[in-house]
Amino acid sequence: MKYFLKEYEHIERWKDLRKDLFRNEEPAIKLIGMTTPTEEMAAQGVTAETLPAYTARQSHESAGTHEDDLRLNKKLISWEHLTCLEAVQFVYYVTGVSKSLAGQWTRHRIGIGWTFRSTRYVKASKNLFVYPALEYIDSEDTAREIYRAYEREHRHAMDVYEEIKGLGVRNQELRRLMPVGWSTAAYVYVNARSLRHFFGLRLERSAEWEIRRLAYLMFNHAMAVAPTLFEDYLQQGDGALDR
Repeated sequence: MKYFLKEYEHIERWKDLRKDLFRNEEPAIKLIGMTTPTEEMAAQGVTAETLPAYTARQSHESAGTHEDDLRLNKKLISWEHLTCLEAVQFVYYVTGVSKSLAGQWTRHRIGIGWTFRSTRYVKASKNLFVYPALEYIDSEDTAREIYRAYEREHRHAMDVYEEIKGLGVRNQELRRLMPVGWSTAAYVYVNARSLRHFFGLRLERSAEWEIRRLAYLMFNHAMAVAPTLFEDYLQQGDGALDR
């Protein structure tokens, strides 16, 4: 974690209290794919990061060096000429996020898609839970007590699940028992323009903690491979957005 570290650590202040909770799962993210230029384009010095500048140049048949294209990326963003950013696609694999988060995430509907783990074909007995961060709770004892209450409810949900499963209830009905803190996993396919829109909304301090934590993680992966497409979201200090 290089960017938004201070804010991320604040959200995770009680992470150690969660590690031994019943079926706890923490988020994990991998960037597993990204648009790859053709061999011909690569021979011209085009990379995944400079694809937006490359496509923009085709409109008036100009050429430039790799450094020229990195600078042009920044100009395209400052001019809000963002159509070219749709040339770059990212594929993430995300685990340890809740069904509650999934409901928020899927409100981002343009230039993004998901393949979520099925709750019909995958047995809930294998699933885990995402406990709340409770970053606004200052007392460790209070946070611990709250986690115990969540833990009791999660154990109860799984006990009832196993009880009626034994009566022949199918997965598609059993899943109705699970709380919104039930964890899921997803492959996420998103172009750079839509990813910027996601960051613009979900990196803000006003965003709900879980999707903001996800945005911090995704942002760090994106910055590692295409910084010129996203670095304008950083500000002085800890880099947090506060609009």
